Amino acid sequence: MKNLFRAAFLFLCAVLAGCASLPQSIQTVDSIAHQQQLEQLSHWKIKGRLAFKSPEEKFSAYLHWQQRDQTFDLQLNNFIGTTLVSMQGYPGFASLEADDKTFSDRNASELIKRVTGWNIPVESLALWVKGQHTQDDSVVYDEFGRVKSLTARCNGCAGWLLNFSNYRTVDDIPMPHQIELINQQDQSNQVKIKVTSWQKI
Repeated sequence: MKNLFRAAFLFLCAVLAGCASLPQSIQTVDSIAHQQQLEQLSHWKIKGRLAFKSPEEKFSAYLHWQQRDQTFDLQLNNFIGTTLVSMQGYPGFASLEADDKTFSDRNASELIKRVTGWNIPVESLALWVKGQHTQDDSVVYDEFGRVKSLTARCNGCAGWLLNFSNYRTVDDIPMPHQIELINQQDQSNQVKIKVTSWQKI
């Protein structure tokens, strides 16, 4: 009897282990409908990590981004919580705080580059972190209908190549949780974003 119980226990463990190792089902989407869903998603916030690399500098920071329609609030903090950069963006205007000073410009991407030297296409990140593209972009979809990569053609962001991976469902919408940006004019200029938290607001 003891051997019977032991055999049943081992069989149950094997079944549970097999179930635990089964891959999660991946949701196939209609690419056009998926992009429409992403376009309608206009109020959200994310947390994660941002890594930047250029010939002159390399760093990694904690990323906090909050988007409400066309306005955004972006913070980059180091590992001890010190704010490296705090940015607020509005249509046609952006401000940046760094080293206890405040700077402004009409273009957020130009502003962060002018103040910090970092070539980060902030103006387009609100679309790209969702896996959303513009009509002018050259896009490659994966077998599930999601954007796998794109070559940016939008005004002011041409020259960036993006790779999207680690899609996860957020409120029934597949969202990329890893985005890699490569500047095709200078491939040593790269930005990597790893999202750890997605939330609608």
